[in-house]
Amino acid sequence: MHPDLVKLLELQAKDRTLLEADQALDAILAEVESLDQQLADGEKAVAQAAKAVADASRRRAELETKLENFRKLEERGKARMEQVRTPKEIAAVMTELDLARSILAKEEGDWMKQADLISGLEAAGKEAEARLAQMREAQVEARGEIDLRRREAENRRQAALTERDSAAGEVNRALRARYERLRTVKSVRVVVALNGASCGACFTQVPLNRRSQIRAGTLIDACESCGVILYAEEIVE
Repeated sequence: MHPDLVKLLELQAKDRTLLEADQALDAILAEVESLDQQLADGEKAVAQAAKAVADASRRRAELETKLENFRKLEERGKARMEQVRTPKEIAAVMTELDLARSILAKEEGDWMKQADLISGLEAAGKEAEARLAQMREAQVEARGEIDLRRREAENRRQAALTERDSAAGEVNRALRARYERLRTVKSVRVVVALNGASCGACFTQVPLNRRSQIRAGTLIDACESCGVILYAEEIVE
């Protein structure tokens, strides 16, 4: 086998190890993201509950203002009742009083409903806060274990990267540039063994003369169809 291909195969092996380290670290980071999302959902539920209470409280305050206005109307109506004398005036004031009392009763009913609603919303908010607190407490141990695994995964990745960079430095610069260009399209499997008379990646037949030179280690060649760099596996007798 061509000496540069030996070094290139070593680089490819290091890239596979680095890829595995990246995937392992990504999986751990996904766990962290999942825990973060759970907390974010819990915090959102608490915020929504607080907003619902604030909106309901504002509505209750508006109702209280209306109630106060209608109570004043009722008091004015009672005061006028003491001042009027004719049956017609008395009837008019009574009609106004009945209307004011009817509206006042309805508004008081709405106020009571709103007060009950606020009590329910406040209870729901406290439950959301309790769930969030429990979730945070439950995640403490899990996050500690994940942090440990993440540090280990980061160390493995750094070691793999160091070894990869060291292996890359041993490869012919032009060949390495060619390899790196192929990796952008074909991930890390870009140096592929011949499969009999064919490319081991796409199984396109390689001409005999080129196969012979590849096997003799005198030629570094690529598949004319898929572009991978070809090599011949050495047979150990």
